[in-house]
Parts: sequence; C-alpha cells; structure tokens
Amino acid sequence: MTIPTTLNKVVEEQITRVIREKFNLDSNSVIEVSSIEVDQNEHKIRIEVLITTTERPEELARGYFGLTGKVRDALGADWSGFFPVITPQINSGMHA
Repeated sequence: MTIPTTLNKVVEEQITRVIREKFNLDSNSVIEVSSIEVDQNEHKIRIEVLITTTERPEELARGYFGLTGKVRDALGADWSGFFPVITPQINSGMHA
C-alpha cells in the first residue's frame, strides 16, 4: 500500500541540496519536492522532484549515477529501512 507523506523541512532541504550538488545545478535552478509516497509493503519511499533549469538534459543525466545513495544518506536514520526511488521531472529554461 502506497500512501502520501511529508518529510520535515530539514530533511527536504538536505534532499534538494544533494540533488543540486549531484546534478551540479547553479543557484538559478529551482528544485522542488513535488510529492513523496511511502510503500510500506515494498519498503520504498518515492520522491518526485521538479527541477527547472537551463542545464542541458545530457548534463543532468551524467549526475544521476549515485544519486540514490546520496538521497538515502540525506533521509537519515528514520528512513534507513526504506529504499529511495527518485523521479526527477525536468523543465527546461527559466521562468521570469
């Protein structure tokens, strides 16, 4: 059974920081956690993030390797029994 959930603000900020660093995004790029769902049966936490950036998709793809481990560390001990599944939605370009 999958249920929506929220994370505390500190953990959410750590996740966005890790994503920013891993994808090498500048400060003009916007990262927003759009949804979080927990699957108790499969011990997964699904995190969907919305990234708005001018970075090329090829550059972002290079940063995806190893992201799961870094997000798992950012989630901390409370979520250590859950495997993070990160789904980035990429919007090209910046909004004025």
